[in-house]
Amino acid sequence: MCATFYAMLYRKSVLAALLAFIFLSFFGTLGVSAWTFPQNYDWRYRVISNLLSPRDNPYHYWLPACGIAFTAVFMLPFAGYLCRNLEIASPRAARVTGGAFAAGVIALLCTCFVVPQHLHDVLGIRRLHEFLARSAAGFIAIGMLTACWCAWKIRGRSLFGARLFWTWSFVTLFPLAGIFFSESLLLLTRLKPSWAMPVRSMLRHSVFWHLGFWEWTGAAAVFVFLCAAVFLTTTRTALPYADLARDDCTNARNNAVTI
Repeated sequence: MCATFYAMLYRKSVLAALLAFIFLSFFGTLGVSAWTFPQNYDWRYRVISNLLSPRDNPYHYWLPACGIAFTAVFMLPFAGYLCRNLEIASPRAARVTGGAFAAGVIALLCTCFVVPQHLHDVLGIRRLHEFLARSAAGFIAIGMLTACWCAWKIRGRSLFGARLFWTWSFVTLFPLAGIFFSESLLLLTRLKPSWAMPVRSMLRHSVFWHLGFWEWTGAAAVFVFLCAAVFLTTTRTALPYADLARDDCTNARNNAVTI
């Protein structure tokens, strides 16, 4: 029964339906919340947490919180899907991918229940929401990086093609490179302000400087990453659960005939 359940859960049709639910629950609810935001919400400059904040969005903060919570639940099966599909490249890396992705999804779910920009310590942490959000992004990024490494190892095989590797690499490395550059430049302005300040002044009004732009870019990159995991794999990537389920059914029929 368990094998049959997993075989049905990891079918492409089921995963495609989960992707549709993820898109609607995340981008749909955030889009509606941004449209009804009390002030002008510009996704290029404002972080997603502004939509979840009762202080900034007092009337509709619950909507994106519920949407992100459902998104986390819909994303959780992909942790096992990635782990099982990447075992052919490296079992250890596959477990890291699945574990990191699951940890990131759980941290994302926890962000929905902690008020952003909290003024008091929660569990000994001053900005628990921001900590959970960064943890979710970090864990998911680790899972995506290890998945890229696995795809690189087997990029020449029929199981995963070169298109999967390049798609995963682009949607993973581009947001990470942008965040790394902006954070490094921010650190350099504090250490070497004499020569870093002109660069900061030049980029300060650019969208590439603001965290909000990279948050939305990263969210879209994760969605594209999951889409590639489902649609850029061949039918041979049906998980071992499918073969196990068929073996169980065959054994059950044989036992029935024997009896």
